[in-house]
Amino acid sequence: MERAGRRNRTLKSVLKIGLSLSLLVFVLRHVGWEEAWESLRAAQLPYLGVALLLHVAAIPVRAYRWRILLTALGTNVSLSRLTTLYFVGSFFNTFLPTGVGGDIVRIYEVGRQSGQPAAAVGTVLVDRATGILMLFLMALAALPFGYRLISPQTTWLIMCLCLAGWGGLWLILRRDWLEKWGLLRILSKVKQIEEVYEAVHACGVKAISGALAASLALNLLLIAANYFVGLSLRVHISIWYYLLFVPIISSLLALPISLSGVGVREGGYIYLLGQAGVAPPQALTMSLLVYAMNLATGCVGAVLYIVEGARGLRAPHGKAQE
Repeated sequence: MERAGRRNRTLKSVLKIGLSLSLLVFVLRHVGWEEAWESLRAAQLPYLGVALLLHVAAIPVRAYRWRILLTALGTNVSLSRLTTLYFVGSFFNTFLPTGVGGDIVRIYEVGRQSGQPAAAVGTVLVDRATGILMLFLMALAALPFGYRLISPQTTWLIMCLCLAGWGGLWLILRRDWLEKWGLLRILSKVKQIEEVYEAVHACGVKAISGALAASLALNLLLIAANYFVGLSLRVHISIWYYLLFVPIISSLLALPISLSGVGVREGGYIYLLGQAGVAPPQALTMSLLVYAMNLATGCVGAVLYIVEGARGLRAPHGKAQE
């Protein structure tokens, strides 16, 4: 069974890499790598520097959001340690074909430190969810100002994603409804899943609201980073458009179908920015520059992982840092 599981994971990884390379080759052939290279050569470095600073500044904000959730469950971990784990997690997310390797590292380290693995899993899930949900809400708020910039199909997609995401969060918090419908009895059949649900529910409205507020600041940083990447390539489109397309790109990248979103990201940028009149070579270059910033963040995580080592990253079992 274990050997078969390894074969399945290897096959999935190979398929993801194959799909990513195929999509990237298709996009490059369709757009033309020469045009994309010329667009990259013309990039203005000061704007790119600002974009990179904004992108890196988002990491401590992510860590702070996670700390809000952990604190609500009585798990006290220093912000500096969580920031380090986020950098290390970005390395695994970027350079491993699983796409969730960074989350596994974060769950393992905090679960080992606190002695509460279910709390670690639950807070990582809520941490991820609040980021996506706030993006959807920001996109919905931007629709009245920018709906003319996108197709009706994209408008409906944003509305449906927002409704489904926030409706799902509301349902999770309504424990009485889940009990009434018998869903909790189903969850109780698998102890680990039940424990994770209890951890998610125990975060509470106050902590989740705080995480959503942190997500607002985080997403503004990421949207601003995209905006400055566009300025570096002389792409002058309304900021409202970034509020609309960044949530959709983030949703596409959350799908576990490619290696770090390679190919999917590029296709999304070309299609969505094309609706605002951005030329395909510029849109492709934007996507590659955003991916390069992810790679840079991952490299910082790799350095931290090597310097501190496994022993340096891990606090003693069951002892949280103040």
